Amino acid sequence: MKFGMQIDYAGGFAESAAKVAEFEKAGLDIAWVAEAYGFDAPTFMGYLAAKTESITIGAGILPIYTRTPTLMAMT
Repeated sequence: MKFGMQIDYAGGFAESAAKVAEFEKAGLDIAWVAEAYGFDAPTFMGYLAAKTESITIGAGILPIYTRTPTLMAMT
């Protein structure tokens, strides 16, 4: 069984990434990132990937109506 949780944006990218790194050390398997409140989920996912080692990072919510088809394909 794998354990995951949705990551919030309280405190900004750096604070949230620090929390995810701590959760990873504690054994969390998956961090889900939502696109909300003006934050771009793919940008945050890339930041998390740079700050962690083995945790799986997924997009919990990624609305397609805010992106062109080309941008969605690049994401």
